[in-house]
Amino acid sequence: MTRAYNEDYVFGAMERLGCMMDYAENAIGLDAAVFWRYFISSGVADLFGSGHPRYLAGMSGSELARLVVTTVSDIKLPDGNDAIIYPGDAYWAGWALAYFQWYTGLSFRYIETHGMDIETVLSLYHPLHEADISKFVETGLSRINCK
Repeated sequence: MTRAYNEDYVFGAMERLGCMMDYAENAIGLDAAVFWRYFISSGVADLFGSGHPRYLAGMSGSELARLVVTTVSDIKLPDGNDAIIYPGDAYWAGWALAYFQWYTGLSFRYIETHGMDIETVLSLYHPLHEADISKFVETGLSRINCK
C-alpha cells in the first residue's frame, strides 16, 4: 500500500491532530463532534491526509484548529495559539484517527462516513486508549469492512 507520507512523520501527525482536537474542545469550547465535522468540511482534513507539508508538519495542533474554525465559521477565537493539553478522549480520538488514516490511506471523510464517525471513535476511548494502536486499527478496519 502506498501511503501519503513517510512513516517518519506519523508520530508528529498523531500529536498534531490530538492537540488540534484538544485545543478545539478545551480552548475554543467546541464539541469534539462539531469540530471534527468542521475539520472535514474545511478542506484541511484532505490536505493533512494527503501529506501536504504545511498542514502535516508546518503547523501546530492549535494553529490547525484555529485555521479550521476560521475557515468554516465566524466563531470568535481566544487570543493566542498556546494551549494546555488535557490528553483525554478528544486528544486520543485525533491521535488515533491520524494513525488510522495514514495506515489505511483512506480519507478522513471516507472514514467518517463508513463506520468510524467521530462519535464512534470517542466511544472507543475507554476500551482502547491504553491499548496498542494496532487494536484501534483492527477495530476500525472491521467497522468499515476493509479487512
